[in-house]
Amino acid sequence: MVQILFILFLLLVGYSLRFAKFPQDFGKSLNLFVIYISFPATILLQVPNIEFNNSLWIAIITPWSVLALSVLLVFVFFRHLPRNTLAALLLLVPLGNTSFFGFPMLEAVVGNEAIQYAIVYDQLGSFLMLSTYGAFIVGYFSGGKISVYAIGKKIVLFPPFIALVFAYIIGPMPHVTIPYIELLSHTLVPLALVSVGFSMQLRLGDDKVIFAKTLFLKLVLIPLIVIGVFNILDLHNMTATVTLLEASMPPMITAGALAIHAGFAPRLSAALVGYGIVVSLVTIPLLYQLILFISL
Repeated sequence: MVQILFILFLLLVGYSLRFAKFPQDFGKSLNLFVIYISFPATILLQVPNIEFNNSLWIAIITPWSVLALSVLLVFVFFRHLPRNTLAALLLLVPLGNTSFFGFPMLEAVVGNEAIQYAIVYDQLGSFLMLSTYGAFIVGYFSGGKISVYAIGKKIVLFPPFIALVFAYIIGPMPHVTIPYIELLSHTLVPLALVSVGFSMQLRLGDDKVIFAKTLFLKLVLIPLIVIGVFNILDLHNMTATVTLLEASMPPMITAGALAIHAGFAPRLSAALVGYGIVVSLVTIPLLYQLILFISL
């Protein structure tokens, strides 16, 4: 409970800075530090600890399965919506906030040992989906061109992805460097949460029914379906638990930014990202308790 309150505190700090005389690109500056420094440092520490056992496939396959399920449900529930609104939901429902918000939330709910599996889910799932599927949705619904070369370049040059490959090849970092890498890694949680809070938009538009249905779909229905499937398959280890919680994260901030930039229901997109984070502070701990109960 203390960790959840700390997350809420940092989110409020970030949100309150919106009303101070901070530059508009302050959140972007924090994001760049997290992406180029904090996140890679965390990967360099955690990836060598990953146990490459038969259960790791769960964290790799699940995000792509959730993507397919999410797209299907969006078309089932919202197929009659205007084109731009549908495009926004096709970005925000499948793509979850599995790193900037997901890592701190998992550390608070499950513990630091969850991060190594969350990295696999995020880098081989969410990040690749954003770079490929996200680019396709924006290009298709905005009438722009989809460049396979640009997508591939973005993936290969993404700093956390470079750190992931490096850590996998090299293994544990030299002992003398670990204290310094740990210092940089410790900046991930506070900076990421302040950045998330600074980026939050809480103004609701006229699409309150769509907003409520979408949050229910993203934060309740889809996680419950995934939990049900995992229970049928008797998947109850740490990898499965972390994967389930990652699949329960609120809409991704970057996906929301893409939707807003493309003109896909900007106010609805901003509200889904902002309120999704707030609501998930309640839903994720409850889902974790449900997972523990089912695993008994």
